[in-house]
Order: sequence, then structure tokens, then C-alpha cells
Amino acid sequence: MKPWTASPIGRRAIRSETMSDRMLVLGRQGVPACPATSQTLGAADPFGAGRKIAFQDVAGFSSGHVDLAGAIAIPGLPHAEVIVLVAGSLTCGGETFATGEALVLPKGYSGSVSLAKGTRWFFCAITAGDKGAESAAIRLNPTLPRAASPGPAQEVVVGTPPECHSLNLFTDPSALRAGVWDVTTPCERTFVAHRVHELMHLIEGEVTLTHRSGGAEVIGAGDTIFLPRGAPYAWKSTAKIVKYYCVM
Repeated sequence: MKPWTASPIGRRAIRSETMSDRMLVLGRQGVPACPATSQTLGAADPFGAGRKIAFQDVAGFSSGHVDLAGAIAIPGLPHAEVIVLVAGSLTCGGETFATGEALVLPKGYSGSVSLAKGTRWFFCAITAGDKGAESAAIRLNPTLPRAASPGPAQEVVVGTPPECHSLNLFTDPSALRAGVWDVTTPCERTFVAHRVHELMHLIEGEVTLTHRSGGAEVIGAGDTIFLPRGAPYAWKSTAKIVKYYCVM
């Protein structure tokens, strides 16, 4: 794994897609767990005062966490942002999102956002691309029905193919997608290079992810990780998994 490089903006470091093929454990039970740099997504970033970036690529995709409180007026959000709340609450458009819930603020969102004291969220965001058709906040609701979806390719599955379901709730013109996914049966697959960047927050269950060159991480409910494109990991879960996802 290549070393961290210093950010010109802070003392800590931002991981780029050329630096490593290992996942980042962004948070354990809502507590940040990897290096991140205080940095905005641009001059008009309404959450810039509390933003810390752990990963950023050349296409304008980034991931990390935000600690912020107070009322914020947003005349037009300059990026799309997927938010997984791990502390406090966020209110916008007359709807309140509590700890453990997730939402998307699409590019161009206008309105006020109220953040309770101690609010924290993990995020993925994209600054590139055009504004899409969505203009209001979108709840990623894990209680909505999910349709059967393809599991891992048969050639990498160990044992019986798993039963997977998903519900995509947001897609923007940059191809950022977010929703809820589950696997309801035991699932084991061999090493596969991840095809996309993915922010993953487990709502239910536990999975062991093992890197091709060694080293395993057990990810449980309430944990948040980021898997960069190309990261070669094996997956093993023995019970139901439910997760929020954001992929690019």
C-alpha cells in the first residue's frame, strides 16, 4: 500500500484512488475511525465548516464525515450529497431525519437545513455533473419493499448462491446512486475487485471483509466503510445483512 500524502489544507491526509486498494473504515458505531482532512467541497459548500474528507478522486467524488450544528440556508446546493446520520438529527423540507437514518440532498437543493447540537454524518458527494430532476431531500427508507436483485457472479460464490434484494432510491446525471440493499441468506464469495466506489453503512448484521493480500475487518451494524474502485475483497456473512449504499 502506498503511503499517505499530506494535504495542503490540513495536517491530516486525504486518500486518493491512486493511493490504495484497501477499504477505509470511516466509522465504528458513529465514531470516526480513519484519517481525514478538514476541507470544503468548494467555496459554496454549506457544510464546509464541519466537513472532513477521507477520500477524494479526480472526478469530484469524495467521502468522509461532517460535524455541524445550527440552521443553514442553502440557496442552491453545488453538489449531490448522500448523508448517513450517526448522531443528532437533521431537519429539512419539514421532515426530520434521526440518528441511524439516511437521505440524499440532490444537486441544486434549495431550502433551510436545521442541525441539532452534536449532529454528525458520514457522506459521499459528487461535485461534477449536471443537476438532475430531483430537487427535494430523498429519504433512504429501509422499511420500503425491496426487489430481488442479482447476487455475486456464480464463479466467485462459495456454496449456495445468496438471496439478495435492493431498492435504488436516487440516481443523478453523474451516475451517483443510493439506496438500500440486503442479503437474507448466508453469503460467501472469493476475492473480487470492487467495480465502483462505494460508501456502505450496515443497518443490520455483520460481515467479514478480507483483502487479497491478507488482513480482515469485521463490519457490524452501525459501522460505516468506504470501498474504493478496484479494492480486492472477499465477503463472508452468515446471517441477514441490510445496508445503505452509495455507489459511483
